[in-house]
Amino acid sequence: MSELRAIRIERGPQGFGGPLIIRPTEQKNKVMYITGGGTAPECLKKIVELSGMTPVDGFHGSAPEEELAMVIVDCGGTLRCGIYPQKRIPTVNVMPVGKSGPLANFITEDIYVSAVTSKQISLAEEGEAVQAAEVSEKKAGGSKGHQIYMQLMNGVSHMLPFVVGGGILIALAFLIDGLCVDMTSLTAEARQSFGSITPVAATLKSIGNLAFGFMLPVLAGFIAMSIADRPGLAVGFVGGAIAANGKSGFLGALVAGFLAGYLILLLKKLFGKLPEALEKIAPVLLYPVFGILIVGLVMTFVVEPPIGALNTALNTALTNMSGSSKVLLGIIVAGMMAVDMGGPFNKAAYVFGTASIAAGNYGIMAAVMIGGMVPPCAIALASLLFKDKFTKTERESAPTNFIMGLAFITEGAIPFAASDPLHVIPACVIGSGLAGALSMAFNCTLMAPHGGIFVFPVVGNPLMYLVALAVGTVVGALMLGVLKKKIAE
Repeated sequence: MSELRAIRIERGPQGFGGPLIIRPTEQKNKVMYITGGGTAPECLKKIVELSGMTPVDGFHGSAPEEELAMVIVDCGGTLRCGIYPQKRIPTVNVMPVGKSGPLANFITEDIYVSAVTSKQISLAEEGEAVQAAEVSEKKAGGSKGHQIYMQLMNGVSHMLPFVVGGGILIALAFLIDGLCVDMTSLTAEARQSFGSITPVAATLKSIGNLAFGFMLPVLAGFIAMSIADRPGLAVGFVGGAIAANGKSGFLGALVAGFLAGYLILLLKKLFGKLPEALEKIAPVLLYPVFGILIVGLVMTFVVEPPIGALNTALNTALTNMSGSSKVLLGIIVAGMMAVDMGGPFNKAAYVFGTASIAAGNYGIMAAVMIGGMVPPCAIALASLLFKDKFTKTERESAPTNFIMGLAFITEGAIPFAASDPLHVIPACVIGSGLAGALSMAFNCTLMAPHGGIFVFPVVGNPLMYLVALAVGTVVGALMLGVLKKKIAE
């Protein structure tokens, strides 16, 4: 890996913001550019040469947000200007654009700079690099609670591809068997193999189960890595694998991740005064050996018994839920999806849904997904029904939210919520909560953790699921019409 160095980025002529001091680290060492349909901006070459960061084409690839030291955009003043400043990721705009777009309130001089060319890029002096690191630690690191949340999200973001890919393959396996096999002709014993009866279904289910098997080790491993860097990865993996093979499941994997990460930090302190020769082999010998041993023992004898019992009790309670309690759960998880549309509440509900799939409770995931589909759809419908409540720009962009909502991309609602949160969010929460309640009441199920309408063939009771989605969308749109104020244009 190239040596990483701090750089200084100033605003260009007619530009806004900055100067930014970008201080890449071993964990945050990537610069993603979302410019010109994938064409590298003129300033990128100098940024990479001076800083040693790895460039990533954001149009044809991606990088986890926790690995991004900065982002380069060429936005003329729309949503894209504020997406990454909102997440407190340093943003460079090659266009001379200031506080603009629906997320303008997040575009501040300490996180955003514009009109940047290679002339505005230079190496940072050591003093200002250290100062920038301290400021960044205070703002981005924030409270201990925020740090824990970011560590958790690092694990979740790496886990989700395994959940989505494996979950959809398993769902397809059930769909194929459902289409090809007459269940009424099967014995009770044969029905236990549903999803693996036909050869194609069996193959898909086998691959999907294999992908699912990585879910908890990956979750724990990358939580640990976010805390203790690379030495934490292997230790977290092992702790997550013990949870996956035991009874503690998702909850146990969470404990394993944080346990492994902070254990490695402790071992770093304990081994910090070793002779130089031993210090060099610590990451590849001492940390994994002692880390895996200690985490293995703690997980097996301390964590597994109580957390396993709690997890078993929780799954049993969820399975046995019926009537009003089941509907209430649907209201809660679906409503949470609309509270912050991609933030902590949304992520918590989604992770709960995916964990429930792994535990065989498919109704919860159905409520979660419908809760995430309603906000964009409700906003799109409201823009057609109540045109005087939206600006011309919003009316032009809102209909695309039908597509995003139906594809289970809740983030399409964010610009509208950001511009009028006090009216938009409550309306969306009410619509989503109602849809989640109806989904539970109609006993709808979903074995796929993502996909929107594209996975409707594997939805249990799909007709009533559509009814629940339609009702939630209409009610959400009507609430928007009631709560939002008229726009004077």
